[in-house]
Amino acid sequence: MNAPLTEAPILELEGSWEAINTWFLDNDLTDGLPIVPPTEARVAAMTAHVERELGFKPQDVLGTLAPKHGQATVEKIAANAVMAGCKPEYMPVLIACVKGVADPKFNLDAVQTSTHNTSPLPIVNGPVAKAIDLNHGYNHTGSRWRATSTIGRALQLCMINIGGTPGSINIHTQGHIARFEHCVAENENENPWQPLHVERGYPAHTSTVTLIPACPAAMIDDNGGSQTAQDLLRTLSTSIAYVGNRNTNGEGQPLLILCPQHARLLANGGYSKADVKRHLWEHARIAFGSIPRGNLTSFSKKLLALHDNGNPDSAVPIAEKPEDIVIVVMGGTGTHSLSVQTRLASENVTVPILRKNGTPWMASS
Repeated sequence: MNAPLTEAPILELEGSWEAINTWFLDNDLTDGLPIVPPTEARVAAMTAHVERELGFKPQDVLGTLAPKHGQATVEKIAANAVMAGCKPEYMPVLIACVKGVADPKFNLDAVQTSTHNTSPLPIVNGPVAKAIDLNHGYNHTGSRWRATSTIGRALQLCMINIGGTPGSINIHTQGHIARFEHCVAENENENPWQPLHVERGYPAHTSTVTLIPACPAAMIDDNGGSQTAQDLLRTLSTSIAYVGNRNTNGEGQPLLILCPQHARLLANGGYSKADVKRHLWEHARIAFGSIPRGNLTSFSKKLLALHDNGNPDSAVPIAEKPEDIVIVVMGGTGTHSLSVQTRLASENVTVPILRKNGTPWMASS
């Protein structure tokens, strides 16, 4: 008898760890890396933690994942978390990640099936980041930070195994080199402004995950050259805007990841986060005269209206309005920030980590 739709199937596999991994790989159930076999005992430990902390049962459906529209139950999410090497205490963040990509506004179908080199980037805010040792400082996607590496990987496995169909997903032209470790925390301790979740209306003590449909990041190497906030803003503006930036031809929500040193320089110069967004919107622009005419066919009508009847001096901004630009502070020492273009027709989604009864979940360190 087949298992109910919401119940994860039970597989009976015999053999060595190597043989089990080969079976999962041959059946398109992995990301190419070795997995931890998701035994019933390991999955049960994950679901027990979720029920104790959040109140969700193993068969509770937390969303559907495109393009297959597979039902993301707690149990299925837990199985993929085991495979990725997660600890049970990572589950609240992973569940918020899955809820975020399942939100229709995120448009996971487009992210999964497009040739764009796009992948969900979860940005974590609030006490949970410290509680699970999620990295927010130097080398924020690597080294010893197990949470950083495995939560991002588990989300990808959920997208493959719950939402994907072989041959229809991960068909990006080159792929996204950051996909395996795409889960980071904002460096709130060195952020001179409000952190992202507070900016979006959540209390500082609430833990949230913001899902960004992110393309590979481009480094902005200031190399210590900007001595004033005005100098740095000029460097940022001229680095972000270029013809190949997808956010210049539609209603996207580009992300700027500022290193703490850059954020301090801007804040000490009297600029609020809103001021920085306004400056970038006004100055990070591409002159229409620099854009090949053929590329203009994909521009939105709103942006084409800025063309000003073919005036080559008119320019197009990187976002429809300043508020669409996302700024977070992340990383350690150095003068290197990151510009991240995002997929059009996909919106950033912020998900608070809540218990089943709708109350905020409080992380314990």
